Amino acid sequence: MSNLSNILIQLSVGIVPLGVAYLAFRSATDANKKTQQTALMQAERHAELERSKVDADAFVRAKTIYEDALTQMEKQVARLQGQAAQVSADLVSEQTGAAAMREQIRQFQAQIRALERTVIALRAQLIAAGLSPVAVSETTGPFMIGHPPRPRTAE
Repeated sequence: MSNLSNILIQLSVGIVPLGVAYLAFRSATDANKKTQQTALMQAERHAELERSKVDADAFVRAKTIYEDALTQMEKQVARLQGQAAQVSADLVSEQTGAAAMREQIRQFQAQIRALERTVIALRAQLIAAGLSPVAVSETTGPFMIGHPPRPRTAE
């Protein structure tokens, strides 16, 4: 039995290093997997960081473009407001001038009506005095209000 015990002892002594070697292999394999996972996670983080840098750069460019466009729009609005104010002032001036001209036209029309009444009264006085009034001609009128005289023909 001593041979058998020796063989068993040698076998047990041989199995222990194999077990230890298997456990070392297993630990190395697990460590390698974890290293690969860590490397993969770091690569993903690095890619995400690069994407966020690209997004940040794109955001800064878009913000700059937007702010420039906004500044230009504000300048255009200010220019349009200035032009609108000028047009409004011009309109007020034109309306004031038009109202003054309408008032002058009304006054002239009233004067014309008064002069026509005077001419009629003077004609009536001439006829009553037995005199013949001047005949109506193109140069002396009468003209209808609102109608210009006909163009004169060459004599």
